[in-house]
Amino acid sequence: MADAERLRRLLAALGAEDPQGWAESEVRENLPQLARYRLLRALSQDIEAWDSAAIDSLRAWMKAEGTDPTDPVAETTRIARAVARETVFSVLHRLADPNGDDLPTELRQQLPGWLLMETTPAGEPTHRVLGALYEDLGTTESPAAAPGDRTVADGWIRETNLRAFCESLAAEVGYDFDDSDWLAIDTALPHTDDEQPRSAWYAYPLVGRTRLDLHVARSVGGGEVSVSVRGTVDSRTRIRVELLVDVMARYAVAPG
Repeated sequence: MADAERLRRLLAALGAEDPQGWAESEVRENLPQLARYRLLRALSQDIEAWDSAAIDSLRAWMKAEGTDPTDPVAETTRIARAVARETVFSVLHRLADPNGDDLPTELRQQLPGWLLMETTPAGEPTHRVLGALYEDLGTTESPAAAPGDRTVADGWIRETNLRAFCESLAAEVGYDFDDSDWLAIDTALPHTDDEQPRSAWYAYPLVGRTRLDLHVARSVGGGEVSVSVRGTVDSRTRIRVELLVDVMARYAVAPG
């Protein structure tokens, strides 16, 4: 298969409207058009995630933070700042993790990625990668600029279902939940109590296509775990997370 034809097929699989044009441009001009289209596609999905449910979530956060919802200027300013913050977070995450998209594994294995690299003052690469910038975004923000509590779902689940719940929740945002993640949660859980304030519950971040913060605490003397999931998500993800909490409360999930 010629390079142009291979590129055309991959671009078509990504949903490009003019895969032939993109492919010919890469071959003729030696531009990384396939990588560019893949990144732009992912960022476009992040834009589309800002639906009415996400905005309603922000409004609920502002109300909890004490912002006067009758002040249109204050409301617009806070929403704009929160959207900008979440957008920057998404861009930094996409730059750090090209594979944090919704593509099938067999397609991902054929696609180029990218990285963000430091340069000297003269513009020469130092080969030092600026990785995982999204993890430190909050260190440069004032407390007022940081996002507050945006609850996606609250409830309780069976304690025996907790690992399955964590793995399923992580899958919703494309986070690879492994044994080390589970060890951290499993080790902390016995020291929690859901009768304590939420601020005393154990919190664990799940950072994939977007970020969810999972807060957990045991029901002392019972077989349940109280859970609270927070983040900014679209309506589809919110519904799926709410359903996940309901299923993990009603049924005992057998290991796969």
